[in-house]
Amino acid sequence: MRFYVSWYPGDPVYPQYDDDCALLISTTSVATRWKVKHLPKPPSSLIVDSGGFRYALIDKHPTQKQIFERQLRMIDKVICDVTLCQLDYPLINQSLTSNERDRLIHRTLANASEFRALAAYYGTAPNVELMGIVQGYDIDSLVYSARELKRLGFTRFGIGSMAFLYDMDEITARIRAVIKVVGTGVHVFGVTGERIASRLRALGVGSVDSSRPAKAAMYNVIFSSDPFKRHRIRPTRGSYEQATYIEEPFVCPCPACEGRANSDLLKLGKREYVFLRTLHNYYHLKQAICSSTASSLYR
Repeated sequence: MRFYVSWYPGDPVYPQYDDDCALLISTTSVATRWKVKHLPKPPSSLIVDSGGFRYALIDKHPTQKQIFERQLRMIDKVICDVTLCQLDYPLINQSLTSNERDRLIHRTLANASEFRALAAYYGTAPNVELMGIVQGYDIDSLVYSARELKRLGFTRFGIGSMAFLYDMDEITARIRAVIKVVGTGVHVFGVTGERIASRLRALGVGSVDSSRPAKAAMYNVIFSSDPFKRHRIRPTRGSYEQATYIEEPFVCPCPACEGRANSDLLKLGKREYVFLRTLHNYYHLKQAICSSTASSLYR
């Protein structure tokens, strides 16, 4: 199962430390004129998200055409494998009525149709693939969305609206239903939970993404793997769940530690320490997600 790490300006340029790094970059995470070629080293694989999750939290939305043109500018002269995501409408507002939710699903499908038309009109390079985003609030609506996207001609699919769903059995059931329609190899956005990773792998999920390495580092939490655990640095307190407090650094092969016990990981207050923790966390989360024996991932 492929792991895409969400990248933001200020994060480590992960491809500089990992030749097989896959990045997910959202149009809302970088400046308007920013391009992937500005990275010192390109990733081996790239997903350019539409920013639909962010736009779902505000009233003003760009058009599908505006997003697609922005994505094309971002990937100018990029030669690695690239997947562009359509502009979707995640169903994250729990107070929406059934009519409102159905309307958002149909707006997502309308964007998907326009997305393919725009790609045909502008043309895309052979290394660029289009991803249709399956949105829904239950199995029936997800299956409907998946069937419509398949009918439109998509061959790559992502599954959204999982960010605030914490029932592992329900997540599994929804993903299984979509896979029955579109086949294995789907991408699941924002799900890297403790008991779900092995389930996703067994279902045939092709890839997942996470912004957890940087977020955990900012909350002064560091990861370890085999088995995967997370550790809070004393005296930090907060709502970010952890398995243990860490007292001493441990010997680690990650690019931040380089085979030693790096005490800088446990230091607070400076950006350089957050940077090191982020790089360290990336290594261990990727190890856990990509390992065929991984069974302990934390949401």
